[in-house]
Amino acid sequence: MLHDRMSTSLKHLGINSTNYKVLKLLPLVYVAWANGTIDDAEQGRILELAHRNFDIGPQGEEILNGWLSERPTVDYFREGLHDIVFLAHAPDEWEFNVEELQGLLIYAEAIARASAEAVGAEFSVTPDEERALREIAAELGVDDGESWAALLAELTVPRAAQA
Repeated sequence: MLHDRMSTSLKHLGINSTNYKVLKLLPLVYVAWANGTIDDAEQGRILELAHRNFDIGPQGEEILNGWLSERPTVDYFREGLHDIVFLAHAPDEWEFNVEELQGLLIYAEAIARASAEAVGAEFSVTPDEERALREIAAELGVDDGESWAALLAELTVPRAAQA
């Protein structure tokens, strides 16, 4: 019953039981699209992480390339994030773990930091990316989704205040 329900939801997203691991990359893609476009640095970083850290296979890579070339809808992102949580709490056959959810948020922030717009900025995560990180954290049920950049900004005392 649970397997059928999950298969139906995945099918709605264009994913099946052989390429579902690509869902782990959806939070990264969501942050990359937060500013309305994906730049080369973000795309390169996502592909690098996909090849190095995620076993998505050729079918999963095809889905990922589709996400990188055309922005999925907000509803698609939300359904996919919901499915990630569902898979993480499902029986072991799905190869998703609750412990991975925090790591997915960390990877998503790394993508935000990879953007060309962010390079060299004092706090490199843009407000749109911060919003996306908070939404991802809420959907995945992990910390408050505040990036390290935002935390550092809160802790940094302006030089004028130090004098």
